[in-house]
Amino acid sequence: MMNRQNMQKQRHEAGTRMMSEHEDAKRWNRRYAEEGEAWLQDAPRPLLLHYAHLLPRQGLALDAAAGVGRQGLFLAERGLQVIALDISEVGLRLAQAAAKARGVRLETAVYDLSHLWLPPHTFDVILNFRFLERHTFAIYRQSLKPGGLLFFETFVRSPRQTDTPHYYLQPGELRAAFADWEIIHWAEAPETCHHGRFPKLTASLVARKP
Repeated sequence: MMNRQNMQKQRHEAGTRMMSEHEDAKRWNRRYAEEGEAWLQDAPRPLLLHYAHLLPRQGLALDAAAGVGRQGLFLAERGLQVIALDISEVGLRLAQAAAKARGVRLETAVYDLSHLWLPPHTFDVILNFRFLERHTFAIYRQSLKPGGLLFFETFVRSPRQTDTPHYYLQPGELRAAFADWEIIHWAEAPETCHHGRFPKLTASLVARKP
């Protein structure tokens, strides 16, 4: 008779196989297979580094759309427990390998964040970099503990962005979504595109839940 642990393992493996057929998973798996090792050499995002002094010395953190886990690894090295979610199995395997090499623990799960659910009042820190699913705003609001920190940074739509408009914030949208929280940092500023085509406008936010 199959025990519960084996059943859970089989369900996880079946879910991972199904996720690997997702078009976003295929795209990011290819990118991380080609570029992921190089990305691991990059420093964490400047926003996180600049406000790292605000981070708690312990607690539970979520790294949403973690990719190869650069930000989550940074938190783990500072003593936080970190759960890293991403649609790319390849990216998370690289994150796990990096965690092992650095002697820290990183919990990972292949997850489609377009269907995100999180338990309320659970996390001390939530990171959301280079990713946008608007329904996560409400989920982040409820799943952070009172006094918890949200680091959020992604691109803002401009007239020059004509592709995939749902991937871009509207100007002022991010601040408005958390206007009733303590806004520690908020900015919208151009950032040079990696491909050098034109500057992209980026919104960045650090906010504390009341």
